[in-house]
Amino acid sequence: MHILNLKTKQISKNINEVNFNEDYNFIVCNPWELKFFKDKINLDKSTYKDCLSFDDQVKVDILDEYIYFTLDNFHIEDGTLTLEEINIFLSEKYIILILRKKNSIFEKLKSLINETFYYKSNLTLSLLILYSSILRIIIRNQFENLEKVEEIILQLEDQIINDVDDRMSAKISSIRGVSRTCVKVIRPLTYYIDTLLKDGMEFFAKYHNHGLYLEEEYRKLLEGLDLSIDKLYNFSLSTRESSDKLLDIYSSMVSEKTNNLINKLTFFTGTAVPISIITGIYGMNFKYMPELNYVYSYPIIIFIIVSIMVVAFIMFKKNKFL
Repeated sequence: MHILNLKTKQISKNINEVNFNEDYNFIVCNPWELKFFKDKINLDKSTYKDCLSFDDQVKVDILDEYIYFTLDNFHIEDGTLTLEEINIFLSEKYIILILRKKNSIFEKLKSLINETFYYKSNLTLSLLILYSSILRIIIRNQFENLEKVEEIILQLEDQIINDVDDRMSAKISSIRGVSRTCVKVIRPLTYYIDTLLKDGMEFFAKYHNHGLYLEEEYRKLLEGLDLSIDKLYNFSLSTRESSDKLLDIYSSMVSEKTNNLINKLTFFTGTAVPISIITGIYGMNFKYMPELNYVYSYPIIIFIIVSIMVVAFIMFKKNKFL
């Protein structure tokens, strides 16, 4: 657990030192550490249970005490997609960020504790800026992982063009599944950011001292995020389309390979048939076959057979069958 007190700018790991009524805090913890302070923030039971279990559904709940937002983040490592759930609580006086694993996204989000760009005279505004920064880091992480998917697709495309093997079909199926999952994870964000924008503004509008000011600042921050999420979603759709095109390229290359094989078989058939006819004729056991007594019969037949092969090869080459 990592706790930043925005008033004192002190960082600690002891939740007992936090005064949720007086202090303004940014807390990074795992779901199981919630039990130590869930009663202090009046955490809803259903929300608490939701934090403890993995759920691939994006949720936004605007409650009296806080805004609860849960989303799925994804990582791509060696072509394998891993999903993780991130839970965020936003209140007038705190942000609680729930992470389950200490990975790259954990380090990036935890590093916000040591930043100073969000410190403002109004500490609730500082929390809003932090909230926006958290979502931007998650969006940026998804952009970076989508770029990994795009790179894998481009590599597969080059491999398909250079050579088609039996394993390629499984690779294409795998990357198509990954790209479709990315779209599935990102799509809900385009809808729920609107909920955060609309209902979140009403949440901050109820604070009398700085209600209108906070509402306006919250709107500006979320509108910027809305544009970023639209770009992210369009990128994911583009990646999915590229992965789907791999199947078309693969089918085209397989068809071309099959056609080349058929053309070669046709060439061998076209040359073998007349040669078989010639050898068949002279393999018959007739008593009177004038050519058998001719001195030059053998070299003439060999010349005819070779000529047939050469002529057939030239014709197939000229018509681009070989």
